[in-house]
Amino acid sequence: MEENKSRLAYTFYMLTLFLCGAVLFLIGFFPASYSVAEQENSVPIDRPTTLHGEKLEPPPPSYNSFILFLIDALRDDFPNESTMPVAYDKACMKLSLHVDIPTVTMPRLKSITTGTLSNFIDIALNVGHTEQVEDSLLHRLKQRNAVVSFAGDHTWVHLFPTEFTRKAANNDSFYVNDFYEGDKNVTNALESELEKKDWTLLILHYLGLDHIGHVEGHDSPKVNHKLKEMDKAVKKILDHKNMDNYLLMLTGDHGMADGGGHGGNTPAETTVPLYLYSKNCSKYTTSTKRYNQIDLTPTLALLLSVEIPTMSIGCLIPEMLQTLPLEHQMYAYFYNAHHLLNKARVKFGHESVRRSDYYVWYQNATLLHKELLHPLRSGDGSGASKVHYENAKLNYLRVAREISGQLSESLVKFDYGLIAVGLALTTATSLHIVLSVLFLDVATEQLHLGRLKLGQLLLSLVVGIILNIVGHMLDQLIISTMLQSLLLVLPIVASVYLTIDVAQALIKIALPPLYSRRLKLSIPLPLSLLACFAIRTLSLGSSSFIEFEYKTWYYLGNTLILLIALKTLRRRITKANVELDGRHLHKIASACLWQQRKIFVVLLLLTLMRYLHRLTSIKSTLMLFALLLFWARLRKFTDTPQAIFNGIAFMLVYSFRGLNGQVHFFVLPQHLTARFVLPVLVLFWCCLALVFVLGYRTALPQQHSSHSLLDGQGPKSNLLKLLQTNLTCSFMLVALLHKVQNIVLLPTLLITLDETYKLCEAYGTTARKFSVRLVHVYKIIMTIFVARMFYFYQGNSNSLSTIDLTPGYIGQTSYNPILVGFFVTLNTYSAEIHSFLYLIVHTLRADLRNVGIIQMLPSYAKAADSMVTPLYAALVMLPAAFYLCLMVGFRYHLFIYSVFSPKVLYDCYTVLVFYLVFLSTSLYFKLFKQDA
Repeated sequence: MEENKSRLAYTFYMLTLFLCGAVLFLIGFFPASYSVAEQENSVPIDRPTTLHGEKLEPPPPSYNSFILFLIDALRDDFPNESTMPVAYDKACMKLSLHVDIPTVTMPRLKSITTGTLSNFIDIALNVGHTEQVEDSLLHRLKQRNAVVSFAGDHTWVHLFPTEFTRKAANNDSFYVNDFYEGDKNVTNALESELEKKDWTLLILHYLGLDHIGHVEGHDSPKVNHKLKEMDKAVKKILDHKNMDNYLLMLTGDHGMADGGGHGGNTPAETTVPLYLYSKNCSKYTTSTKRYNQIDLTPTLALLLSVEIPTMSIGCLIPEMLQTLPLEHQMYAYFYNAHHLLNKARVKFGHESVRRSDYYVWYQNATLLHKELLHPLRSGDGSGASKVHYENAKLNYLRVAREISGQLSESLVKFDYGLIAVGLALTTATSLHIVLSVLFLDVATEQLHLGRLKLGQLLLSLVVGIILNIVGHMLDQLIISTMLQSLLLVLPIVASVYLTIDVAQALIKIALPPLYSRRLKLSIPLPLSLLACFAIRTLSLGSSSFIEFEYKTWYYLGNTLILLIALKTLRRRITKANVELDGRHLHKIASACLWQQRKIFVVLLLLTLMRYLHRLTSIKSTLMLFALLLFWARLRKFTDTPQAIFNGIAFMLVYSFRGLNGQVHFFVLPQHLTARFVLPVLVLFWCCLALVFVLGYRTALPQQHSSHSLLDGQGPKSNLLKLLQTNLTCSFMLVALLHKVQNIVLLPTLLITLDETYKLCEAYGTTARKFSVRLVHVYKIIMTIFVARMFYFYQGNSNSLSTIDLTPGYIGQTSYNPILVGFFVTLNTYSAEIHSFLYLIVHTLRADLRNVGIIQMLPSYAKAADSMVTPLYAALVMLPAAFYLCLMVGFRYHLFIYSVFSPKVLYDCYTVLVFYLVFLSTSLYFKLFKQDA
């Protein structure tokens, strides 16, 4: 008992340290903010007023009113003659913008307003907005006392809390079930602002289209309806009597993936339209050129007649400057090139800039510009002047694009000190727990992996302090406060301590002559399992394998099951053939094959699960069948009253989907349908609560009798009963959260795990020498493979755009980040969570007497916390640690942010999810294991 508790505590410490190391690595690899230059204050802020001795006058604002009409998730192919006829036909200029990753709202707004690229880690901060402290267009306008009005996504208000003169923020921006109400409020604010004439910039941010995509996908009929609604809002602006000298810009913050989400790097997510409207449109043109989203910032700064934000690295959009006089256009190109050249001088050094090609282009452009000033001011439009203008313009644009590209590349900054600490801690913890599990029998006594050694701890403390001091002296550890520097000593000390432990253990294993006998593995390692696991881990080094990782799991999972099935079949046939002296071989083979018929049915089911997305025509029938089968599979975990309420809950799940129009249901008036949704959800939660309470009654002292009061049978143990109740309730909740076509995955997962475990037991018992630990190893690795297969069957991927946010808002009327995060995580990682919980429950329930094992010491069930959990944790941590090492090697890879970075976030979050499930399970072991 004490040994089992110590194993759980040891696993808890290793997982905690691993996550600490992963956090340090991510902070070092994805710094919270980019800085193009170490000293931004040295970049001149004021607009230039001279050119080679000639006086320059910054041009006045080009328009009286500017409107930024931002439609969230407006991809480039959405606006057309049928979806947005007014907006499409009346646009003076149709352009396209390239959006940098991550394609989520908050970093996109930063790019639009500051002109700089956002950090990839901003995608994790998208739900926790902080004030935008850097320079921006809005800060510049506020300095000039310009009136800036806003209506829409409250993300703007969090980024710019004091920059708006008037604001009407949608406080439930993350509530994705709101398709229309928030947008109606924005349109109402628009109508109010159009009646006023005091504003310089009006920002409108509509969210309905993005919400429809998240909930119903990009091909929902509601998308066209929403686009027509947006078209009417554009028409309101264009037809209003107060709009005389204006510039209306219609664009999106990011696009929308084919599945309806965003966050990835597909063309549908990274390309948005930019439609321009003004009162006096000389011509209506469509340009095939595509500019960067950050190019909006300096262009708008010139049109607004304010300074370009200091952080901006964007270029100008020439089509937006065509209505300006030539002198003002030349000033715009000169100012932007001059601004970027100053940033290059600060970043790369004056001498480096002076020797560069773009400095020569800049000099040539300024000389031509100077020659043009007099003819332009005197109204000379001769051919020579136009040639000089085009040459100067070309050189200015070349300078801007070259410097912008170099500054973009220079944004890649890594805190190598934190990366090293994080990498050391994750690698050491992974190796430590792997060695501890592989040498389970001697890990404490001979390898001393489970003991705290005071002398080694003091040595690690001294070394950690020295490394911390040296790191700060060499500027490898850049920490802003003394407290952070002191706290950093802890992970460094832990890394040193674990590294010493691992090194000592490896020496003892590798140098057997120094000891009385060679140390042997406590756990058998089947070659086939190791090969599949190694293939999967090594495949992480390829961007193509990461993008199509689901194919790797489909192939390896099915191959592994088939391989074990064929080996078991061969052993059974061989054993029976020996017993019958070779007679009736074909009958023996047929009988053995019939014994394993179910596993081949499972393989067929696993193949069918890959095509769930094609079964939409029969989804109602499929859902009914899946819920019935799921209820039958959960029946063995529940008493009769629990099973009754479980069945009612599943009927309510179908009713909920029917009321939402997702499956066939009774035809009801729309007003009745809306009124019935909430009562159905309330009844579902009541049923779930009753199942929970009925299961937990066994933990109460008055229920510790030998028989249940409800069904006449007492539970095998309180621990098992509680874990089964948790598993059942969690499955019930996931049935509500899953998409209609994905509900069939739940019973299929249980069937697959059941039959796979039976196959592993049969494989172990047909071996010449039975090993309980061999059976455990097979079950653990097969559980991981099955869980990953079903994770991808569900429609998940390594792209952030496939995260389904809809489950987070079921039954909610407002945005609650904790509930949304919990529901989305439970839905996304359903297969991972429930496969592990099912493995624990199965291990506690297992009784191998039916396969010929009469006595086993220690008992099979006791391995749940002493071996199964640590080994499972090791196999979850090891690939993640390996991938963190790969990230360092691939840090300058072309796809580091588009492919590798989302994958590392997924892997680290997978470990975190397992950590939380492990904590809750360990708590039950600690409280109730004595009853097992």
